[in-house]
Amino acid sequence: MKRMAVFFGIIILLYSVYYDLNKGTLRLLYKEATVATAQPQEKVDQRQSPEDSAEKEKTPSSLSYVEMEVKPGDTVLSLVEDLLDGSIPVSIDRVISDFEELNEVPPAKIQIGKTYKIPNYQ
Repeated sequence: MKRMAVFFGIIILLYSVYYDLNKGTLRLLYKEATVATAQPQEKVDQRQSPEDSAEKEKTPSSLSYVEMEVKPGDTVLSLVEDLLDGSIPVSIDRVISDFEELNEVPPAKIQIGKTYKIPNYQ
């Protein structure tokens, strides 16, 4: 009886490893790493007053986005990966800051069933 239990335990273990490597959470090991390219930052004219630069920051973002509804288990990164059908071409910090800029809510506070603007990097 013990042998049969050990046999089934090993079969379950091997199947779970196979599933993780092919379809599960470890699929990112086989994707090529992409290097995020730094985009040039806007140079602020030194003749501008601090009020002018504050107004520039308040203007609507020029980021392209897609509105998506959050389902159970979704995260901001999984939504961006689903949108791109693969790995993310920018850094995670940039995805988070772009999401916060578009929605004015931190990624940790997203709620199931609500629609959010997801940055589109295509």
